[in-house]
Amino acid sequence: MKKIALVLTVLALTGWAGAGNAVPMIDQSQLSAPNYMAGFDQQDLAQSFQQTNDNIAGAGIFLRPDIGTSGTVTIELWDALPNEFGANLLTSGTGTGTQGSWFDVFWAPIAVTPATTYFLVFGPSTNGLGIAGDVNNPYSAGQTYANPGFVGFSTFDYTFRTYFESDSSASVPTPATLALFGLGLLSLGWSRRKKV
Repeated sequence: MKKIALVLTVLALTGWAGAGNAVPMIDQSQLSAPNYMAGFDQQDLAQSFQQTNDNIAGAGIFLRPDIGTSGTVTIELWDALPNEFGANLLTSGTGTGTQGSWFDVFWAPIAVTPATTYFLVFGPSTNGLGIAGDVNNPYSAGQTYANPGFVGFSTFDYTFRTYFESDSSASVPTPATLALFGLGLLSLGWSRRKKV
């Protein structure tokens, strides 16, 4: 029993229980949102961007206030516009978005080439949600696309952000690690109590 308790404690301290030091951090960020850019009832909504880091671990879009209520939103990551020959869907995420707030999705990090153009494609949503953005070219490394055929708008940008995964030795232990550590301490205490 004492050996099991010691093993559990050591595993918790070394982070074996899935503590992982990966922390999703923002890479690209276009925060300007004065305009109502597009409704999800439109087709072929996309934003091009260039990642600074060598992976993409998630993305987000800001949903325009006072447009719709809440509904399902999908964000896809592509290496080219979907209507281009040879384009590849790299990953995607789906969840519930609410008007007037950020909608973020996260996935296992996808390796990318920094300073290369990639595309976020925003899927159909229920309840008439819309995307905020800016028509005055606030993000110089990309642009918006909308309408059938992914028509480009060179001075328009959606309000979006991308994430990368970084190792951080200062990360906070996960609940699983803390639980395992506590279990190890309890086991040690129990084994000592039985001997007395």
